[in-house]
Amino acid sequence: MPDPILLTEITGFPQLIAKIKTLANDKQKKTEILKILRRVAAGTVQVARRETPVSDKPHLVSGKRTRKVIQPGALKKAIGVIQGKRGAAKENPTIYVGPRAKGSNDGWYGNFVEYGHNIYKKGFKRKHSVSGKAKAHNAAGAKRRTKANAFMARTYSQTKGQVTQEAAASVTKYIQKRFDALSR
Repeated sequence: MPDPILLTEITGFPQLIAKIKTLANDKQKKTEILKILRRVAAGTVQVARRETPVSDKPHLVSGKRTRKVIQPGALKKAIGVIQGKRGAAKENPTIYVGPRAKGSNDGWYGNFVEYGHNIYKKGFKRKHSVSGKAKAHNAAGAKRRTKANAFMARTYSQTKGQVTQEAAASVTKYIQKRFDALSR
């Protein structure tokens, strides 16, 4: 049986593309495409939040400058849509799904959860050089390594960047709505 997502027909999609191309400037075009990409990414955000692990207890994060308690579920709340702003994303509209770290979001440690991290001996000074041996030196000072929990890899394997059936329907509806608005 053919994939039901491929059977979804969007009326006016070629016309929408033509309307977007005729918009006055690149900023308007980028804004319209980003709106559509955000809509498409909503399904992936839901799967990522479902796959994100939640700690049993609060964690204390302290260093020279800050001391903060991270509550359980902070990483799950931080999962969302991130608009790309560097590299090729300066020109091309780009949307990422992952833990957000800016504003009130505490997703900065998502990489530690995804790949694991070293726990060092007290007083150990890590070497911040980029040379190839630096990793080995830092590993030598580690007491142990936390186990990786590849929640974003699981998310990608489930969605594979594809749009779910309900998301396809909502995107179809949204694109039709944008087409009607641009046609006026």
